[in-house]
Amino acid sequence: MRTSIQRFAFLLSAAAIVVLSSCKGGVKDADLEKTVNDKISAVSADVTNASSTVKDGVVTLNGEFRDESSKSAFETTVKAIPGVKSVVNNTTVVPPPPPAPVVIAADDPLMQGVTDATKDFPGVKADVKDGVITLTGDIKRSSLTTLMKSLNTLKPKKIENKLTIN
Repeated sequence: MRTSIQRFAFLLSAAAIVVLSSCKGGVKDADLEKTVNDKISAVSADVTNASSTVKDGVVTLNGEFRDESSKSAFETTVKAIPGVKSVVNNTTVVPPPPPAPVVIAADDPLMQGVTDATKDFPGVKADVKDGVITLTGDIKRSSLTTLMKSLNTLKPKKIENKLTIN
């Protein structure tokens, strides 16, 4: 009988140890979420529309970062918070703005600019059609670079060089 009581007491204490060790003694999800949101506030220049949720120690991040390095650095920061088991990073990187459109001069102002640019080169003739400058005639090799620079500042769609170089 005494052995049965000892066995029962042993089993009861073992069960208590198992139950107590399986209880969460770690950080609560609400505390983790507050910590993550405080970190989001600290990097507000790098992120927009940011939010986080925490369930069972798993942090889910949402929002837009200005670049990939900021996104990665923030994820690393969140992973280092005590109590965070893992991070689901649903954040995105804001795409760069589109390049400025290329401005192509209209034919009339372009023709006036071409006339001014070619006046110092008597052997050169130029025509403009649909933003394309077509050069014909003769030019000295030393003058070609100067003429081409001058014409490129007019922002034509294209320059077709059919000049004969002397």
